[in-house]
Amino acid sequence: MERFFQSPRRVVTLGLMIGSFMGSMEATVVATAMPTIVREMGGLSIYGWAFSIYVLASSAGIPVAGKLSDILGRRLVYAWSMGLFLVASLLCAFAPSMVWLIVFRALQGLGAAGLLPLALVMIGDMFSFEERARVQAFFSGVWGLSSVLGPLLGGFLVDRIGWASVFYLNVPFGILSAWFVWHWWEDRHTLAVGKPHIDYPGAILVTLSAVTLLLGLVDLAVWWGWALILLSVALAYLLLRVERSSPDPVLPMPLFRDRLFTISVLHALLVGWTLTGVTAYVPLFVQEVQKKSATEAGATLTPMLLAWVVASAICARVMLRVGYRGPAIGGMVCVVLGSILMSLLQPNSGKALLLGSMAVLGAGLGLTVPALLIAVQMMVERRSMGAATATIQFARSIGGSIGIGVMGAFFSFRLTNAGIAEALQTTFLVAGGVSVLGLVLTILAPKLSAAEMGQRRS
Repeated sequence: MERFFQSPRRVVTLGLMIGSFMGSMEATVVATAMPTIVREMGGLSIYGWAFSIYVLASSAGIPVAGKLSDILGRRLVYAWSMGLFLVASLLCAFAPSMVWLIVFRALQGLGAAGLLPLALVMIGDMFSFEERARVQAFFSGVWGLSSVLGPLLGGFLVDRIGWASVFYLNVPFGILSAWFVWHWWEDRHTLAVGKPHIDYPGAILVTLSAVTLLLGLVDLAVWWGWALILLSVALAYLLLRVERSSPDPVLPMPLFRDRLFTISVLHALLVGWTLTGVTAYVPLFVQEVQKKSATEAGATLTPMLLAWVVASAICARVMLRVGYRGPAIGGMVCVVLGSILMSLLQPNSGKALLLGSMAVLGAGLGLTVPALLIAVQMMVERRSMGAATATIQFARSIGGSIGIGVMGAFFSFRLTNAGIAEALQTTFLVAGGVSVLGLVLTILAPKLSAAEMGQRRS
């Protein structure tokens, strides 16, 4: 144990893993607590907002947190983010009504916006090209584990202690994570000298644009959903104009001149679409079409998560030999294949096809996601790494929300003319089409050998 604390990198990595686990699990851990909360406080009509507001706030805050870490330093922004997350957790535990719980969940999401992307940024700061993908494999395991354990842990705490314990649990682990990072972390990039320039107009516009888009995608069947999407497009256009004239924009506009960065952002958007759409509709297929239990439905995601972790570790070794394009392209081929296999699912399909398609999809994501992220981190300067990494994470989060909205619209439209099995097949075909587009984009990425990547400044 003493030797462990003599290695700052190990201590900080453990702290970041704890913080990432908490931030990602908070999106699912309340799922089993909410029915009890509704019984005690009411508010069934706004039940869904307790989940969606967390995703809204955490998605909208990602690019702002990433940019602030470039200006003010990783340690300070991580500490403030964790502090906001923990204070909001305590407020959730004491919430007097469902409305206040939703407000405090929004604050939680803003705190999580600094925890999740900064973990990837700080990994990029601490570890070399040779080490980075191996470490990210562990973080992939943390995110996968949190999504599986979240509902189970939430149910256990609610049954044995009470629903407020779901939020109390964050406090001791959050303090431990913040202490590890604050005490052992040293910023390695050059911080702003004097009074830093903070792009407040850009931060406000990127937040408003993201929030209106996500709100619009909640229901595409009503007119106000499309009105909010159009408003989001208008705000995004205004954001681009503001960012082009800003001396230090929240969105790293100069980086979009680089083909690798632009393709990586678009790739993240499409991968988020595919991943979130699949994880939302596969459990529905298992429960409603194959008439299995909720536990069995959740278990079908396990092969994807396990394959993701294993493939991420393999990606590290492959990138050291052939660069990033091989794993990135090979991974997208697997994603396409996994999506096609899912579209073949029938009510009487055996477990082999379902679990196999999920494993193939997870292996593809484990290869392609870290490959492009690490390539971008090698390409940008340290002072821009936070904004670059956060932009990719932001694109993946937005892509997931778009995927849920669009695939939900396809599902609902098909359901009016066919059974649920046929509607889900159409939905999985949409995911396959999006993954094909992601494969084409990945093929267009520039070549960069392993030797060239090793020479780049990380």
